[in-house]
Amino acid sequence: MSAVISIQNLYKSFGEKKVLKGASLQVNNGEIMYVIGKSGSGKSVLLKHITGLMRPDSGKVYIEDEEIFSLSEKDLMRVRMKMGVLFQMAALFDSMTVFENVAFTLRRFTNKKEEEIKSIVSEKLSLVGLKSVEDFSPSTLSGGMQKRVGLARAIALQPKIVLYDEPTTGVDPILASAVDDLIMTLNKELNVTTLVISHDMKSTFHTADRVAMLYEGDFILTGEPEAFKESKDPVVYQFVQGMAKGPISIL
Repeated sequence: MSAVISIQNLYKSFGEKKVLKGASLQVNNGEIMYVIGKSGSGKSVLLKHITGLMRPDSGKVYIEDEEIFSLSEKDLMRVRMKMGVLFQMAALFDSMTVFENVAFTLRRFTNKKEEEIKSIVSEKLSLVGLKSVEDFSPSTLSGGMQKRVGLARAIALQPKIVLYDEPTTGVDPILASAVDDLIMTLNKELNVTTLVISHDMKSTFHTADRVAMLYEGDFILTGEPEAFKESKDPVVYQFVQGMAKGPISIL
């Protein structure tokens, strides 16, 4: 398989705090990769590097064959257009309707006519299981529905890569399962490469093709879910089992 995302020897510090310490990872074409790790382990920092929103102290990130930190701002924006991001809290504009939220990137980054935009918005909302909500304000929707609207917006530009930041955080187990199924369905139907930031092991084992665990700034294990279920590494075992006692500090 060819790598769509390639992270090479990434270092990032904030003052004295070293967050990434030589992290390297490849996400292959068409797969669903989950990046797991405790809160504060650097997962969201890693995501910001992938999207080019944060620059590393050293190291490289390739999207397809382009090293993004060597690109001009114009070319970086072009590469970002290949990515759709579902943020943890959906990050919808409350001053806009659902339709306007999903249409936002289409209006800003394309020259499509309003009739075509209307068709695309309807199609994407339908793909995430929403109908007849175009005129609603996001604040009137449930948290789960807001996540789906955020996802419809993320896929509006037909991205090659979809990135999810903690998609099951703050939702009940039934909705979490529905989100998992939606991630798998969209990965297949849209023919995209998927990277999910998570600490939800149930979702990870149900959904992921491969998993990578970030610990103390680097990936300590990357492999199929079965490798994590069978691992005797004390760090991996503690995290997978959700144990309070072990080498991972709960502070």
